[in-house]
Amino acid sequence: MTPLLAASGSGGTLDEHQVLVFLMQLALLVGAARLLGGIADKLRQPPVVGQILAGVLIGPSVLGKLYPGVFDWLFSDSTAGSVVYGVAWLAVIMLLVVIGYETDLGIIMRFRRAAVNVSAGGLLVPLAVVGVVALLTPSSFIGDAGRGLYAAFMALALSVAALPVVAKILADLGMLRRNFGQVTLAVSMTMDSVGWLILAGLAGIARDGFRASDLLASLGGLVLFLALAATVGRWALDQAMRLALRRGRNLPAALTVSLVAAIGGGAVTQALGLEAILGAFIVGIILATLRYQVRAVRHVLETVTDSFFAPVFFAFSGLRVDIALLASPSAIIWTVVLIVIAVAAKVAGAYVGARRSGLSSGEGLALGSGLSALGAMGIVVALVGLSLGVLSDTGYTVIVVAAIVTSLIAPIMLRVAVRGMEAGEEEQSRLESEAIRSQAQILGSKRVLLPTRGGANSVYAAHQLKALFPEAEVTVLTVADQPTGWRKRLLGDEVEEDAGPGEVMRTLGPDRCRLIRRRRADPAEVILNEAALGYDMVVLGATESTDSSRVFSTVIDRVLARLELPTLIFRYPGPGNHGGLPDPDSLTVRTVLLSVESNRAARAAEEVAYSLAAHNEGSVLALHLIAETRDGAFYLDPTSSSQNHRAGLELVEESVSFGERLGARVNAEVKPVTRPAGELVDAANTGSWDLLVMGATNRPLSRRPFFGYDMSHVIRHVAIPMVTVAIPDVVSRYGSADHRSEDI
Repeated sequence: MTPLLAASGSGGTLDEHQVLVFLMQLALLVGAARLLGGIADKLRQPPVVGQILAGVLIGPSVLGKLYPGVFDWLFSDSTAGSVVYGVAWLAVIMLLVVIGYETDLGIIMRFRRAAVNVSAGGLLVPLAVVGVVALLTPSSFIGDAGRGLYAAFMALALSVAALPVVAKILADLGMLRRNFGQVTLAVSMTMDSVGWLILAGLAGIARDGFRASDLLASLGGLVLFLALAATVGRWALDQAMRLALRRGRNLPAALTVSLVAAIGGGAVTQALGLEAILGAFIVGIILATLRYQVRAVRHVLETVTDSFFAPVFFAFSGLRVDIALLASPSAIIWTVVLIVIAVAAKVAGAYVGARRSGLSSGEGLALGSGLSALGAMGIVVALVGLSLGVLSDTGYTVIVVAAIVTSLIAPIMLRVAVRGMEAGEEEQSRLESEAIRSQAQILGSKRVLLPTRGGANSVYAAHQLKALFPEAEVTVLTVADQPTGWRKRLLGDEVEEDAGPGEVMRTLGPDRCRLIRRRRADPAEVILNEAALGYDMVVLGATESTDSSRVFSTVIDRVLARLELPTLIFRYPGPGNHGGLPDPDSLTVRTVLLSVESNRAARAAEEVAYSLAAHNEGSVLALHLIAETRDGAFYLDPTSSSQNHRAGLELVEESVSFGERLGARVNAEVKPVTRPAGELVDAANTGSWDLLVMGATNRPLSRRPFFGYDMSHVIRHVAIPMVTVAIPDVVSRYGSADHRSEDI
């Protein structure tokens, strides 16, 4: 059976032998690249270096010289090679989508002044210097295009920075979150973005020659594409992702939306006479900012790209390298000259830009050192130049060698530049806070859902969320009543905003939240469907009174019975004294009573208690109650009592240490009692506490959550504001929420 694999540019199909050759090429590229990439990583070098070297080893430089018969059998068939070439370009698209995900526009805006100045110096200076030097290089470096266009491609290839390589270097050195590390990332992102635009323009000129009308048409189409992608395209992707996730976290459907969008974006920019990689890069940035997404999509894309596509691309890039082309003294000298000048010009330009931005000399040198690695971006430029005939094989080899050398020396230069560079007090405090949040169970939440119909509980919750999650986006969800008349049904969402959600929105602030409305008869279903769209956490206000058959309220109980996300449930006693809103004096939490236990939910509760107290310069009493029975067989056992007390002391000491790391003042108490729930209620109600914080493991029953009998007693009898930090049970006897009955 003849496989129906069309060969790029040949118009034919692959026969059985060509299919075998294609598969052998692909297996060899991936296997060798992964092997040498792993070895490079073990040697504390960027894996990309090993992956490129893998291509060099199996290319004409080594395998072609040692075993020419094997090399010819593998790589002499142009039809099979053209298919591998197509796979390599698909790999570039995948790589650029992942890089687009890593491009944080917030970081660029945060350090925009430094990013602009350092990017200008780090890109424009080497562009000018290398461009002039490239005009003097031997004609053997130049392809079929003119020397001017060749010099532009060479200058761009040796002036850009490799975001993945730079990020990996900073991460390996433990400096990714340092101020200069963040500026380095912002500059690298900015340089990459500008570099893609320059590359797109140069590719258009190389393809059709310089015609002002064509260039303006391409740039105009690019501007239009950017505008549509950031507005209509983003909205359409949001809706498509929401549709894919409406039945739960449907990873295959969400992954399909992302891949189709990336390839489609590449097709658009390719049709505009630009490169497909630019469209994939833009789509990757947009995908990272969607409201509705599943984190696993990015993880899968990164995993597949790192394990398959990136090795294919980098090994294929090395495969085109023939070191023998640099055998002449002239080629070797010019290669060294170009690398030295490119690195020196980039360090000098970045240094000047850093000093103009008010950064120190050490930070300027560190920026230039980190940005000197070319990596993927330089290779992409070289591959485009080679495919368009702008670069010869020798010129292409020079750029790939430069990418390898700069990726090797950049970590060494960076280590020297940052030696003795200490973080300031403010920076050290930020680093400590980020380290804690990155390891925390709930403090690192970025997307928070707050369903509400208004009222004191939700307003109180919104006020505390501002302190707990200063960088998170809060989605306020309100369920509107079903319209009764045909005119209201026709108008759809045209309903007046009630006062409750409005007050919650004002409390959070317009820059921190967004309001969405849904119409459905069952509010529990609305909340559960929305929560499935990629949120990190749900916040609930217990707005209704409870009775003996409920834990909180009918709606909240039904939500918690099926919700598999961490949840904060706020209860504010009484309707409030200001039109049903909380008393302003009670919103600020300065004294917190924390119940310390030995489980995941209790640690999450510690994060809430200590963060609120630290934000308000307050204090926390970490209280651990040891349950002891009056049964003489156990109550009179001094060994058991002593062991319990020592365990309680260790537990509280660890909790106090954690609270102090978060910046809270902490007092601790370990107390043996016969009725822990009753003692906790008495301590809360008879003290001068602003808030009680408790953790609870949610083991859902058929129609409501179950936190344990003691927890139910506390919830029912505490008279002060309270927040229950509910962590879903990892293994429930009712299985995953995706497989439970929808009929509740």
